[in-house]
Amino acid sequence: MPKALILIADGSEEIEFVTPYDVLTRAGFEVKSVGVQLKNEGWAHMTRNVRIVPDAPTLLSLPFQTAHEAYDVLVIPGGGPGAATFSNNDAVLELISNFQQAGKWVAAICAGTTALVAAEKKLGGKKVVVTSHPSVKEQIEKEGWGYSEERVVVNTGVITSRGPGTALLFSLTIVEEIMGKEKRDEVAGPMIVAPTL
Repeated sequence: MPKALILIADGSEEIEFVTPYDVLTRAGFEVKSVGVQLKNEGWAHMTRNVRIVPDAPTLLSLPFQTAHEAYDVLVIPGGGPGAATFSNNDAVLELISNFQQAGKWVAAICAGTTALVAAEKKLGGKKVVVTSHPSVKEQIEKEGWGYSEERVVVNTGVITSRGPGTALLFSLTIVEEIMGKEKRDEVAGPMIVAPTL
């Protein structure tokens, strides 16, 4: 059974957190969410005022230095304030770097892509072609990353996507890349997913 680790912070985007959690669970992943610098102990205050309780309250509550050994994919939701928290958190940047160095998948959506850029800038690594919410495109290109306007981009172990409206396609792409197209179709069917996302 593959395992997914999903980050969550105050100001993370609800749809971009819940959709991957839901879809990956349906696909048979063991999914765990972990809070990053939450102001209120035990729950995250999301961008649209929804409150979500993560499975683990902080990165320190799991051995994040070795998380890349236990999980197959690290998922980073967007939401401007949440993405800024991830991008400025040394433990998150180390987590991203460790996943990439281990050849594990890193998936980021919307402004979450800026955390990949921050990790590469601080710790080194590879710059690949990515996508993101249009509001952070210039910031990403300024750091020398290739950029695509596609709804989802898969490139050398990195999956990126554009925003809340692409969260379902993003999530199904993670399933397909890790478990294959047959599993993606098996998950999408009962969800009545439209042929074109």
